[in-house]
Amino acid sequence: MNIDPLGSDAPAIVYIDVKSPYAYLAVAPTRELERELGVRFDWRPFVLDIPSYLGTARLGKDGEVVEDNRSAEQWSGVKYAYYDCRRYARLRGLTIRGTEKIWDTNLVATAMLWARRHGYAAVQRFLDAVLPPFWVRELDVESEGVLASALDAIDLDGAAFIGWAHDAGLAQNARFQADAFAAGIFGVPTYVVGEERYFGREHLPRVRWQLQGGEGAAPDIANTLPAAVPGQPAPPATLTVGVDATLDSALGLPRLLELLQGYRGRVNWVRVAPRKPPALPPEGDVSRAAMHKRWRVRNQAANTRRYAPQATSLQDATAMIAKTLAEHGIRLADSGPDQVVHAAMPGIVVLAEDELFIGRQHLPLLAARLGVAFEQ
Repeated sequence: MNIDPLGSDAPAIVYIDVKSPYAYLAVAPTRELERELGVRFDWRPFVLDIPSYLGTARLGKDGEVVEDNRSAEQWSGVKYAYYDCRRYARLRGLTIRGTEKIWDTNLVATAMLWARRHGYAAVQRFLDAVLPPFWVRELDVESEGVLASALDAIDLDGAAFIGWAHDAGLAQNARFQADAFAAGIFGVPTYVVGEERYFGREHLPRVRWQLQGGEGAAPDIANTLPAAVPGQPAPPATLTVGVDATLDSALGLPRLLELLQGYRGRVNWVRVAPRKPPALPPEGDVSRAAMHKRWRVRNQAANTRRYAPQATSLQDATAMIAKTLAEHGIRLADSGPDQVVHAAMPGIVVLAEDELFIGRQHLPLLAARLGVAFEQ
């Protein structure tokens, strides 16, 4: 089996890893888009090498950290990621429990390739068989016996899979993973549509737009919500908005201001100090970690091209922010809540009482929390 990492007869390719909560959250909205457009995407496994960019850690049975080589910044990013994923999971009735270790998902990726040999419907049954139990700590994806039983339960012959895995499957998966990473697939979920690669489910609005012919204005990023959003608590009385000198703030600020026109609470505006940009590794460094950083930088450049072709530098983003703030008579304070000032990652930040949103992709959910309309 020799699969082109970026090519397919399907209208789009979707890369996921079972151990990624963001990939888990992407399954439902991606399926919704398939149904809306009447198409079937090409679903493929991608094995994240998390230690190469987020360090490693292992938890004990009671949730205490028993092994750890992560920096404070890495831990901050990991904690926010689970916080973020759990609130979106609740919207769809899903459960996401923090994993006790960084799982080796090569075997389960090979099992997904096995399911893929049996067709689209088999892949969907496979995802439904492994993802929910894995995220409640009831499925050992490193166990051959456990995966064989899971495959048997969906009529995919677990014993035959184990034989194929040892004979050819694991080696094929290793080649497939290497080829995908070399082609620029570095995270999940990633969508490949034509010549474009989109990392993150927040790009689904643009994926839809591209698949529908790319006519009219392209939509911005957004985490799409389920058609029926569960009842929301009363809108918060106060918001704190943190603005940093990034493209995310430049693009998110005008849309946030439109959203706030329907909000009747108090808004505090805070300046977020610029974060040091990641240093690119030396050209001669071809390690996995170095290549990962390069792919991320290229992904950021691609997003600028897609969503803000007029912004070619940090100075452009800063000027866009200053212009928007001046037009609305907003002055940024130099201090505020620590959650805002020391956000886990770059981007516009909103603290709705005690709920934190980092990045403009959260505006649909923030609108739901505020009880105001949001137009994509």
